[in-house]
Amino acid sequence: MGEWMNKQMRVPDAHSSKLIETISSSAESVGDLFMVNGNVEDSSVKLDSETVDIGVPEAASLEQRQAYKLNLQEGISLFNRKPEKGIQFLINAKMIGESPQEIASFLKNTVDLNKARIGDYLGERNELPVNVMHAYVDSFDFQGMEIDEAMRAFFQGFRLPGVALKIDCILEKFAERYCKCNPKTFSSADTAYVLSYSIVMLNTDAHNPMVKNKMSADDFIRNNHGIDNEKDLPEDYLRSLYERISNNEIKMRENELAPQLSPSVHHNKQLSLDSILNIVIHKWVDRTSYASEDPIKRMQEQLNERARPSEQSF
Repeated sequence: MGEWMNKQMRVPDAHSSKLIETISSSAESVGDLFMVNGNVEDSSVKLDSETVDIGVPEAASLEQRQAYKLNLQEGISLFNRKPEKGIQFLINAKMIGESPQEIASFLKNTVDLNKARIGDYLGERNELPVNVMHAYVDSFDFQGMEIDEAMRAFFQGFRLPGVALKIDCILEKFAERYCKCNPKTFSSADTAYVLSYSIVMLNTDAHNPMVKNKMSADDFIRNNHGIDNEKDLPEDYLRSLYERISNNEIKMRENELAPQLSPSVHHNKQLSLDSILNIVIHKWVDRTSYASEDPIKRMQEQLNERARPSEQSF
């Protein structure tokens, strides 16, 4: 714990192991609050270490460490209520640096942060959150991963926000990063962008117990007709993708739809996904020279068709 705390308090780490032992046994380890890529590692936070010593004594006292821990916990608690205010509090308290990379590292590596709030923050349209979102996505290495594997890794650290525009911005950046890591997989990032929406739709359809009329593999393949620069992705590729998603849910939302949800809640969720697809439709038309065979439009139409029997069953 001592090493971690000294890094955060800008204290040189030339202190005795006896002091570390004393502090570790006297207070809960702050380092336990952190994890990397979904797996708990050592207690050091992967934040910027190239910071100057601000004059804290070489061996910080127990009181200083406890005060630091309380401030950190207060910042985390505030973030879990109001993300932007929580980040500003932590910056002002010198718990984290001001750069997007440092903030992104904090969001990615701090386990006590609410995953839904992380998603909300990453989807904000103010300049700092946008830059943080870009740094957050760029911190992932998706090289050699199938797109659904990349999405599983990506969504381990946060949950998609409930606002369509926020989801759109996050998935657009994800698609860009995925294609940068795998430049030969698709003809352009637009393909990954549309396919990621198709995966979101399939995942929701396959694992939402309130959707009775499930999407078939043929439906999924048909939905993705012509998305790769007006060409089709290989049928066996899409069929394998369908099987993996259908058999193994990707956790994308903090509170997944459950059987006990009321019809009105289900209807609102349905409208939310529908509004997301509307956003993508406009972007797809803007980016492509053809609109007669719009794959997102097909997804939206099928979504609406499948929703009707589910809503009538209540």
